[in-house]
Amino acid sequence: MTHSRKRIEIVVEAVRAEQVTDLLDACGASGWTILPVVSGRGRTGMRRGGDLAGVFDNVLVLCIASEAVAAKVLEAREELLGARPAIVSVSDCAVLRAEHFR
Repeated sequence: MTHSRKRIEIVVEAVRAEQVTDLLDACGASGWTILPVVSGRGRTGMRRGGDLAGVFDNVLVLCIASEAVAAKVLEAREELLGARPAIVSVSDCAVLRAEHFR
């Protein structure tokens, strides 16, 4: 049996990852994962990470949470986005262990 949850994906500059995870924590998320973004292409063209300083690196912050937590994250859109670059998506997903994702 599976349980419905929301999958929150946020792509931001690596230097902003802690700000995003702090926001997720404040919204009540029970956990999150940060993955490096090797490269990508969007409205501003190609972007590749991996420079020695890591200044241009992006990360993907992945969080699976309840609908209530996802709603809080979306309500904090100004704090999350502001004038800074970010990609935020929320989609439906199913999990096996509901107690792990509040």
